[in-house]
Amino acid sequence: MSASAIFARAGHDVALYDSAPGAVTAALPAIESTLASMAAADLVDYIKVVMARIRPCETLEDALDRVDYIQESVIEEVEVKRTVFRMLDDTAPPDAVIASSVSSIPSSEFMANLKGGTRCIVAHPVNPPHLIPVVEVMLGPSTSEETFDSCCALLSGVGQVPVRLNKEIFGYVLNRLQFALINEALHLVDGGYVSAEDVDKIVKYGLGRRWAFMGPFETNHLNATGGIMKELFLEPHSLSPELISRLAEEMERNAPVEDVPARQEWRDRQLMALTGHFGDMRPEKD
Repeated sequence: MSASAIFARAGHDVALYDSAPGAVTAALPAIESTLASMAAADLVDYIKVVMARIRPCETLEDALDRVDYIQESVIEEVEVKRTVFRMLDDTAPPDAVIASSVSSIPSSEFMANLKGGTRCIVAHPVNPPHLIPVVEVMLGPSTSEETFDSCCALLSGVGQVPVRLNKEIFGYVLNRLQFALINEALHLVDGGYVSAEDVDKIVKYGLGRRWAFMGPFETNHLNATGGIMKELFLEPHSLSPELISRLAEEMERNAPVEDVPARQEWRDRQLMALTGHFGDMRPEKD
């Protein structure tokens, strides 16, 4: 239900519906509690005003009346999503974008053969979405570029950060990156190279600090300005000359080599700010 708070705090009227009896009524205090926590951290103002923008609905038809955008968040089961999308496609206003919060199932498995397929799209938020703004946006089998553009514009307008997934892959990108790290961590612990506790320290006090404001490619670009550290890239992914060239071109476009020293200074300022934020945090205080 965090999506309701995201759109409502940005000034949008929100209609909230759940087929489970009592679910919406139970959700409202939870949403208000979330907003109160955010207000305590100076992340939102006027809780009552925001809550007044959220309208609980007893029927799907009422919830869909005159809407411009729909965020589906049902359970991660193909048949359930097929049923819900057919229902939404039949009932929603013809110009309304229908977005799915699906986190792993390819969109073609439940968005195919819809008469309004051009307005159906994946918009996968990351939990908790009111605090982690990235949203994976992926076109369905018939999604139009206009739908993609309008969806991303709306998400950007409410403070989210949409990223485009160019084609289907099970699990999408964020989960696959996350699980790749977890799988390697399991391998290292199982092989006796490091303890589970120390893996967590490496991520929390090492990678996590840098990754809070830089991605892995920019991190590598700033650490090894002479090129990618190829010796660390082992199977299953070999580095082809074509891939190296494509990565170098993109990184050079985003951060030209002559700008790297200034970008390194920016990186260090961010790390100093994080160090000040965390204060004297030590592993034993976690």
